[in-house]
Amino acid sequence: MATVEERVNSLETKFAGFTEWARQNSAEHHESIEEMKLTTEEIRRTTEEIKRTNDEMSRRTDALEREARQHTLEWAQLAERFGRFAEDIVAPNIPRLAREVFGITEPEFTAQRIEKRQAKDPSRWREFDLIHAGQGKVILVETKATARVKYIDDFAEVIKELPDYFPEFKGHTVIPIFASLALSVDFVRRLSRLKIYGLALGERTMELVNLAEVSARRR
Repeated sequence: MATVEERVNSLETKFAGFTEWARQNSAEHHESIEEMKLTTEEIRRTTEEIKRTNDEMSRRTDALEREARQHTLEWAQLAERFGRFAEDIVAPNIPRLAREVFGITEPEFTAQRIEKRQAKDPSRWREFDLIHAGQGKVILVETKATARVKYIDDFAEVIKELPDYFPEFKGHTVIPIFASLALSVDFVRRLSRLKIYGLALGERTMELVNLAEVSARRR
């Protein structure tokens, strides 16, 4: 049987071992805590950096959107001014053409940029660029700074609807003119097929570019 001294020594050894184990475990635990602190700090810094990046991207996106809206507005305003410019070039030529080409020497009605409600359906309305009428004839002018096939086809439909907006012109001979600063050969051919006069810049400011062709088709 172990003596008291041996038991004491054994307990001291075990206690010393436990103490060493506790110390090592505590050190490891402390290191783990420190590592967790470092990881948490890194996560915090990364999160803040991501937030700053997102905020900066949001500010840049807002600035780009504002700039895009401003550019769109400026382009729209420029297009409108260009369209008005084209209309202002075309308008002074119509009375001359009406008189010299179409025999309207005594105009009864002339107006530019007319907004008109449809007589049959007041909920519908349309803007007409220019109308010049007299002696049983009415010149209907559509002006575009730049010609497009769609513009020409849309105008062909507007011609059909003219009496719906102006019943007073019912029975008048309609003289449709599509005016643009320039008209390509293909556009002129399309206009001629639709029996629409094409008006473009020429030696006399504006001149009918398919007078003979359309006149022959309208006989």
